[in-house]
Amino acid sequence: MTLHSSALPGALLALAGAILILLTRQGTVTGAIAGFAVALLAALGLGMGSLLPLAIFVLGSGVLTRLGRARKEALGAAEGNLGRRGAAHVAAKLSLPALAGVLALLAAAPLPALALAYVSSLAGAFADTAATELGPLLGGPALALRGGRILSVPHGTPGGMSAAGFAASAIAAIAVAVGGLAAGLLMAPEAWCAAGAGFLASVLESILAGTSLGVRAGHFGRNVFLSIASAGLALSARAWGWTGS
Repeated sequence: MTLHSSALPGALLALAGAILILLTRQGTVTGAIAGFAVALLAALGLGMGSLLPLAIFVLGSGVLTRLGRARKEALGAAEGNLGRRGAAHVAAKLSLPALAGVLALLAAAPLPALALAYVSSLAGAFADTAATELGPLLGGPALALRGGRILSVPHGTPGGMSAAGFAASAIAAIAVAVGGLAAGLLMAPEAWCAAGAGFLASVLESILAGTSLGVRAGHFGRNVFLSIASAGLALSARAWGWTGS
């Protein structure tokens, strides 16, 4: 088991982040506690730099959820509970990043691969949130795959995405990947791989949402799929040597 020298500062930053989430009412108490645990595991296993892409996702999602909330409510596309994330939200989108931190802490897998899986899963999570939260605000028809056909659906429909939503999704994935690059977790080719994997996984999740399997999986199950798909695509690209590592 290896602890980074930045473990204590990282733990303090994780605690500060949890307090910020509570003070700004972006999450419930249980959600903040779960988020603190994820951040702590990431800091202990991957180093304090891992908190930068995590913060981009968590704080960025909070801002996007509150942005234009009245309009999203009128369209029926607003998150429930005033957008406050609970432990279930954290478990769905952050279990894999937490696992990456644990495996790094235990030195159970190569650190570069774990860092790539960590950042990619966060990129996918933020890509999905950005599309959901900004798509209704930016306008344009939302489309979804239903029974093998692409149909126009109301904003907020599971699996429905607009052109603006796709653009927002791509930008969000890039933002997280750049955070991973700036923090020293990834090299440039890996960062682009993480961004691409996150964006593609968000598209696959949208397609899944329109199927009977996606309906049975529910919101929680689709978010778990999104996280696994993001990491899986990135690690597959790494195994094929597409990241240069």
